[in-house]
Amino acid sequence: MSIREDPRADRQLLDRFRFDAERWLAQCEAVQQGRASTEQALVDGVIEPVTDVETLADEESEQDAEVREIGEQALARGEVAMVVLNGGMATRFGGGVKGAVEVGDGKSFIALKLEDAARAQRVFGRVVPVVLMDSFATRDQTRRHLETLVEAARHPEAVLHMDQTISIRLDTDGCPFVGNDGKFRYYAPGHGEFFGVLVASGVFAGLARRGVRWLCFGNVDNLGATIDPSIIGHHVRNGRDMTVEVTAKRRDPNGAWDVGGAAVRVDGRLCVVEGFRFPPSLRQETLPDIQTNNMVFSLGALADPLELPRYLVHKRVDGRDSLGFEAITCEASGLLRPGGNPRLSLSLLRVPREGPRGRFFPVKSREDLERLRPQLLERMRAGWALREHSSARQSV
Repeated sequence: MSIREDPRADRQLLDRFRFDAERWLAQCEAVQQGRASTEQALVDGVIEPVTDVETLADEESEQDAEVREIGEQALARGEVAMVVLNGGMATRFGGGVKGAVEVGDGKSFIALKLEDAARAQRVFGRVVPVVLMDSFATRDQTRRHLETLVEAARHPEAVLHMDQTISIRLDTDGCPFVGNDGKFRYYAPGHGEFFGVLVASGVFAGLARRGVRWLCFGNVDNLGATIDPSIIGHHVRNGRDMTVEVTAKRRDPNGAWDVGGAAVRVDGRLCVVEGFRFPPSLRQETLPDIQTNNMVFSLGALADPLELPRYLVHKRVDGRDSLGFEAITCEASGLLRPGGNPRLSLSLLRVPREGPRGRFFPVKSREDLERLRPQLLERMRAGWALREHSSARQSV
């Protein structure tokens, strides 16, 4: 009996979200045979901090004016789209879709993302498509939520959709994880699926036909990741395939340093590594920045889907330990071509965390939202600064 035919499985759901049974069986065997562990994800090589990172220039400086004009020109030509990761459930908010959670002023995370894109359209006269990457857990509720939003109704052509795949959680023995209700538990295998889903969904081809060349990528719950012409301009000017925004590390109120992904050199090669891949012996406070999961990609570099490694991840489900295998987007920076060159060329940009140009306001819990709400609303009301006499407003 195949896994789809198991009475504990939701066959319709598995088929709808492209369950890869062959990959899943290989993962089961890897766990059962002891070939899969969290230790296998650890970086193997000499890790060195990266200190020579370009910093986003002051807004009134000549350096910022230069890159801002490049970004504004790209927006005025209709070359920019936004990718919003919207596959997560609001488990720390009491369930539902995180993107649909109200931030304030009656507006959800998704509504504020759409308003940001609509603001750019009003200023530069060209649509900025917003691509929502959903999962089995968010797709239908997100569609219903969009029906209630003014910006989605006003510019339906500006909202595009693509869905992650689905997989079945495993127990620690490598067997299907069965929940307390006697049914399998499912998960989406990480936002690193973005590269494959972008092409398989037809969104890549659709954006290319529109003339889009640059993708602004970020989490739905980080409202600091606005469409900023200066960020886009940095990416375009540097001519890289992938720009990752980083921000200076801090201590929390308890004195502990930020822990997360960071830009490093591994055996001399620049890349961005997710936090759980650093060996315990590495003192992460020696790495000056953390990565924000805000990125800019050159669309043309993504025509051939990237296959990222999937790492074993533990998660508590129904009070028990469960296993999944997830791909992480920043890890694309470490992929190599057969000759040893990077698959995607990489640029780093250090950005402010807070303030009118703050780029990093992650909201992972109800407490985060309550604490950050005033800053979030002020940040979104301000949007990004627009120069009234920008050359980008002229025909190009």
